[in-house]
Order: sequence, then structure tokens, then C-alpha cells
Amino acid sequence: MRIAQQTIDDVRAASDIVEVISAHVKLKKRGKNFLGLCPFHTEKTPSFTVSAEKQMYHCFGCHKGGNVITFVMEHQKVSFVEAVRSLAGRVGIVIPDESSESVEQQTESENLYNACRFAADLFHKNLTATEEGRATLEYFHKRGFSDDTIRLFGLGYSMNSWDALLQRATSEGFKPEILLRAGLIRSKEGGGQYDYFRGRGMFPIFSTSGRVIGFGARKLRNDDPIQGKYINSPETPIYDKSRVLFGLFHSKDAIRQEDTALMVEGYADLVSVYQAGVQNVVASSGTALTEKQLDLLGRYSKKIKLVYDADNAGSAASLRGVDLALEHDFDVEVVQLPQGDDPDSFVQKNGGKEFRSILEKSSSFIDFKAQQFQRSGAFATPEGKTQAVRSIVQSIARMKDELKRNFYIKEVSQKYDVYESILYRELERWVAQERKLSHNQRMRETSEGSTREEVNAPAARTPAALPPAERDIIKLLFEGNEEIIRFIFSNVTPEQFSDRRVDRIARTVLQWIDEHGKVDSQTLLNQITAEDEKGIITDILLSKYELSKGWGEMEKEIDEPDPREIAKTAVRILKRNAVQQEMEENQ
Repeated sequence: MRIAQQTIDDVRAASDIVEVISAHVKLKKRGKNFLGLCPFHTEKTPSFTVSAEKQMYHCFGCHKGGNVITFVMEHQKVSFVEAVRSLAGRVGIVIPDESSESVEQQTESENLYNACRFAADLFHKNLTATEEGRATLEYFHKRGFSDDTIRLFGLGYSMNSWDALLQRATSEGFKPEILLRAGLIRSKEGGGQYDYFRGRGMFPIFSTSGRVIGFGARKLRNDDPIQGKYINSPETPIYDKSRVLFGLFHSKDAIRQEDTALMVEGYADLVSVYQAGVQNVVASSGTALTEKQLDLLGRYSKKIKLVYDADNAGSAASLRGVDLALEHDFDVEVVQLPQGDDPDSFVQKNGGKEFRSILEKSSSFIDFKAQQFQRSGAFATPEGKTQAVRSIVQSIARMKDELKRNFYIKEVSQKYDVYESILYRELERWVAQERKLSHNQRMRETSEGSTREEVNAPAARTPAALPPAERDIIKLLFEGNEEIIRFIFSNVTPEQFSDRRVDRIARTVLQWIDEHGKVDSQTLLNQITAEDEKGIITDILLSKYELSKGWGEMEKEIDEPDPREIAKTAVRILKRNAVQQEMEENQ
């Protein structure tokens, strides 16, 4: 399906890129631009830049870039048309259907999203509008969930039937292979399929953009053949449990506002805490906290409070979470609930106000670890004390911030009456060991991931490594001054660029001018299909000019350049380089 260019332009103009990206990335103002952690690769130092003025983004780490439409395509893994439609829905622009789009014509990801959305709607109707679902609705009410909360989180019920979802979905046009890939049905030996979820309370799992990507299912019947109290959707192309935090879609604004994230373990824990008015909460969905989940959470806040059950399993999960969070530069505290309580039961008995009070009594990770060793009786012997202090120092060694490590070492020294010099020697031993492990891991990854030809092949030039003259010419072309563009193309041909990607970009601009007469950088950016070329353009447009007015300081950045002088200098350099290359070839 095609969307009229004018409609695309209207949608793009009405969609503020900072607002759209802020829904997924924690952005901070830096001068004219906004800066945050890139959503497309793992990084600890922000290099993802968003320009409100140019309505573009660029990551100076992985070199991805584009406009608001490109961002939605990349982040949600959807087609150009689907991205435009998504943005149109945000800003209230109606895009008329020019043709009826069948499920078969949509992308696979969109098919899977649609299947999960259909299942979520069906499960919710089963819960609220069927006789069979009434018992589960009463169960949720007994858990303290209000009707508003049930609607907000889309809670539901899967019918205790062999293929109720399968039959209903196929009657609505969904193909069984799509339902299978979405994790909603299973194949049985000998042929045929059956529902994956049967007779369970359903918790839809949302992506950070609010799309249903999977489900958690609560056991309700004693005769349920599946033993697990909870089962989750299997891994699918749109659901990777190591990358998902339950409730983040609902809580991300509160996490930004409070600059702290509370981490609980289960679905019901989160729903109860959220309903009690503490909304900066996410859940690890019963799985161990992962690096990818921390990377995701770090876009909204680098402060985390771990709130797990007070039993031994909960404490063990907290200990694992502490070390991983420290390694990812989080400020970590642990909230300890009374023995026998989890967040859900505590809130049900004591309410949200009391829960906030106990959050304020959170322990530092040092105190939490020490308390675990004290409970086990480790501090009763010198050997036990040694083990406890060594374990605490080992956690401190995971921190990347050396200054922070030093402050914690001083705290441990004062608390446990151990000389700082001894603790520093122990710290250095563990830090050296961590470095060695990291180095060996990188070497293994390089060895396993590269063939001999790949190792010996010349590395692709990053946008920043392009010749300054070529960068400046691309910047001038996209800034749209017709007089300067005519001057450039009357003196330079695309073949004179040293980088073939820049050559292709220049040809695209030249063709666009021939067809439309003027340059619209936003529209033109949509015509560039190659991801690396898009990255080059956004990198250049969000950087300063690099040439000075003379030839002597070619790589000096210029704050307030004269575009005409920049064009003249860049053209002279390109011509000179072309002559030099021709001379070398002739010799």
C-alpha cells in the first residue's frame, strides 16, 4: 500500500522526534541537542544524539541515524508504511485505506503483533464476559485487583479448552503458522495444533511501545497438567524474555520522574504495588535479572531498588542482581520485607503508604550482603568474617567507577575494622581478575566471530573517518542552499569522492534535484535506503563543519562558518585530490 507523499510530510511534521524518542530513551538536554543511551546497541556512555532543530537522530557509537519515521521503523521493527501509520495515530492524522491489507500482505513481525493483540483481547473478554471466566475474575478481585487495574493491565483468562483460541483466531483470518510462531499454539505429534494456554489467568506482556508481545499465565486449577505456578510465552521473533521487563510500558514515565526503579519478581507483585500508588516499578517475571534488562532499564534511570521475597530464594536472587547491576553502573539498594512477605502480600496487608515507608529503609548493597552472612552464622568465626568481607570487596570490584570503589572501600574498612591497605590489595586482585576475564572473552569472541579473510580485510570507514572536505560537501548539500548546491555540482562530480557511499549519496541528491528542483532533507533522507548511508548523513548533519577557511588547518571544527567559503575550500581540496590521484596513476 502506498501513502501519499503529502500525507507522509504532514505526519512527519506533526511528530516531534524528541517526544517520540523520549518514550523509549531517557534523554537529557545538552546544548541545542538531547543525549541518551543508544537503543540499538549496548553502551554505557551516552552517544545517541537527537536534534530538535533538525528533527534527526544519530548514534556516534553504532552510526545508526535517521528521522522520526526511521526511528519507529528501526525500534519497532516495522515497515515504512506501518511506521507512518503508527505516528499518524499518535498525532490524530487519519490515513485512508487505499486497499484492503490482508494479514498475508503484512510483515511477519506485524502479523505476530496482531496475533498477540487479538489473543489479549480474547483473553480479556473471556475473563469479563463469560461464565467460565467469572471464577478467575473473582480470584483477581480477591487478590485486591480493581476493575480499573484489570483493564489497565489487560488481565484475562484462557478458556479450559483444547483449541478455543485456535478456532476463534483462524475464523478471524489468522493462519495457524502465525499463531504457532507467536507462541499461542503448539503442534502435536501426528499433526494438528492445540492452545498453549488453557484454563489460566493471563497477564499480557507489553513492549516499551505498548504492543502485546507475550503472556504470563497463572495456574488456577489443581488438575492443571502443567505443574508450574506460572508459565510464560516461549521465545518468539518479537518476544525475548531476557530483553523484557514486565510493567515497564506502564511505569517508564514514573521511573523517569522518580529517577529510581523498583524491581520486584512477579506479575502479581507489580500489579499490586502499582495499584497501591507506587508506579515506578518493574518485574523480572520470575527470571534472573539479565544484562539486557539492565541496559533497557538504564535508559530511564541508573538507580535501582531490588525488592524481592524475604525467603532464601529471594535473597539469593537479590545477591545475583546486586552484582550484575553494580557491573552496569547502577546505584543499588535492597529493600528487605518482613519474613514471609512478598511485595504483593505486604501491600495487601499494609497498603501503599506503609510500602513507601519500608522503601525508605532500604539497605546499601554492603549492608544487605553482610546481613545475609550474619544470618548464616558466618560472622561467628574469623574464617566466616574473611569470606564475608572478601565477598563484599568482590562486589565493589565490579564497579567501573574507581572513585566510587574507593569510597566503598573506606566504608567497609570502618565497619569491619580492617586496614584499608589490605582491602585495596584484595580489591586490586579482583579488579585484575575481572579485566583478564573481560579480555579473554573479547579475544574468544573475535576468534570465533571472524574468518581469516575478515581479520585481514580493511575495516569499513566510520562516518567520522571520512575526509573532512567530503563531510562538509554532504552537509552543504543537505542544508538546501540552492546557490551553493549548484556551485558544488558545477565543479565536482560524484566520482571524485573517495568513499563509494558518499558517491551514492551525492548521486541521490543530484537525481532528486533533477526531478524536484530543490532539496528537502527530511524527505530526501527517506529516499536513502542503505542503513550505513543514513548513518553517514545524520552523523554529518549533527556535527560541526570540519574545514577552516584555509588549507593549513583542514581538520579544525568551525562554530559559525560561512557556507560559501566552506564550499569553495571543500571543492578546491576535492579537485586537488583528484589531480594528485590522476598524477599518481599516470606515474
